[in-house]
Amino acid sequence: MLDVTNPTPEAARAAEVALRSLSGQVGATSLRVRKAGRETNVELPAEVLSVLVEVLGQIANGNGVRVVAVHAELTSQQAADILNVSRPHLVKVLESGAIPFHLVGTHRRVKLGDLLAYKARFEAEQDAALADLTAEAQKLGLGY
Repeated sequence: MLDVTNPTPEAARAAEVALRSLSGQVGATSLRVRKAGRETNVELPAEVLSVLVEVLGQIANGNGVRVVAVHAELTSQQAADILNVSRPHLVKVLESGAIPFHLVGTHRRVKLGDLLAYKARFEAEQDAALADLTAEAQKLGLGY
């Protein structure tokens, strides 16, 4: 897991410079890397380049970034933090069967992929409910 939770101002400035350099490289598949005066070209898959651009953008804005493999297992507190809910609420969601989990001793573990799938379903349900409310408000002439 790569964890940059509190980027320093220097890191944010360096990320901004790197992001500006990459922004003109749409479609590029290699980067020139310089370390200790030596340069080398590094071939990158297009998907990696897009992730790199996103990470640099977040750090340039001063936001923390965490890169985690989709198959990684999270503690209940880590999962709750991702959903921005309390751990007790997450435990209720897990126990309801909405998100698969397993126990390691007495501790719950959630796969990140399962958590993100739940989050996507939940957000889609929220969007549908909001669309329904908006349509109803339009029918009633409430000015929305």
